[in-house]
Formats: sequence, structure tokens, C-alpha cells
Amino acid sequence: MEPYRLKDLFRDAADLVFAGFLFLAATALSGGILAGAALKALFAVGFRVVGGKKSVRVFADFWTAFKDGFLFATVVWLLSAGMGTGLWFIVTFALDRGEILVAAAGIASAVLLALYLSYFYPMLAAFETDKPRTMLKNAFLLAAGHPLHGLLVLGGLAVPVLLFGLWYGTILFSVALYAAIECIHLKKLFAPYLAGFSPAERDGD
Repeated sequence: MEPYRLKDLFRDAADLVFAGFLFLAATALSGGILAGAALKALFAVGFRVVGGKKSVRVFADFWTAFKDGFLFATVVWLLSAGMGTGLWFIVTFALDRGEILVAAAGIASAVLLALYLSYFYPMLAAFETDKPRTMLKNAFLLAAGHPLHGLLVLGGLAVPVLLFGLWYGTILFSVALYAAIECIHLKKLFAPYLAGFSPAERDGD
């Protein structure tokens, strides 16, 4: 294996920043509707980068992952967005009424939803499946079976949020940083399961 050099770091960083820009563009131009498919595509590129693939073609790889399983990724995102909006109203209403327990339950539910999606979309990018119900179930089982990993996943999600809170301009690179953190961490978690896939299935080639 060739040594990992400084120019490799710059190349990988540039690839992830470009993928992050494509994610932001797809999300913004669709009014957020296609964020699910774009998130899956972001992770697909991220896994290729952290996996040491020399032939990463960011736009082509992003587009391929974006359109493959597009409907499934989008439906799950829209349903999740609807649930998130409902939870936001519940928490707001409960706080206005002084119902602290209800508000706490709503916040906890929102965190669990974010945790689930943080597993679901990387899994959708890493594993090919023609059984949507199986993917939905497996994402739940993986999230429930690895609580410590869940904290690390949520920590990775907090990075772009905190950076954006400090300065909105950080979004240009914080999305790439988020993808790198999650892909590096989840690549190790997924490794035993990916071992059962053929190289073509793992790489999406």
C-alpha cells in the first residue's frame, strides 16, 4: 500500500468539499425536498474517499448515488421531515403550556429521529438493497444495538450545526467535515457487514 501523503489529504479534502457543495446545491434548488437523496449521495462519495479510492469522480459518483434509490431516499426524508415538523409544534406548544415532560419527550423523540436518519442514509449509501422494509428495519436495529456509536454519530452531526452557529460561512466546508467524520466512524462499524458483499456491491462500480 502506498503511503498517505499530504497531496492525498488535499485531494480527499477537495473531493469532500465538492461533494458537500453538490449536496447543498441539490438541497437548496429543490427547497429541501431532495435533501434525502442528496444526503445519500454525499455519503456514497464520502465512503469512496475514506476508503482510499483513487478513482473518485465526485460529480459522476454523486449523480449515480443520487438517482439510484432516489424515490426511497426521498420518501423517507419527506416522512421524517413531516415527523420533525410535528415534533417541533408539539415541543413549542408544550413549552407554552408549561408541560415540561411533554416537551422533554418531544425533544427526545426528535433526537432519536435524527439518530436514526444518521444511520439510515449512510447505510443506504453503503449497502445496495431491493428490499426497502429490510433497510428500514436494519437501520433501526443497528442504531438500537450500538448506543455508544450513536453518541459518536450525533457528535459528528453536531459539528456542522455548531460551526454554522459560530459563522454561517462555515457551511462551505462543515458539510464535508461532517461527511468525513461520519464515514470514517461508520466505515469501521459497517466493515463486518460489508465483508459479506462482493467488491462490486461495496464500491458501487
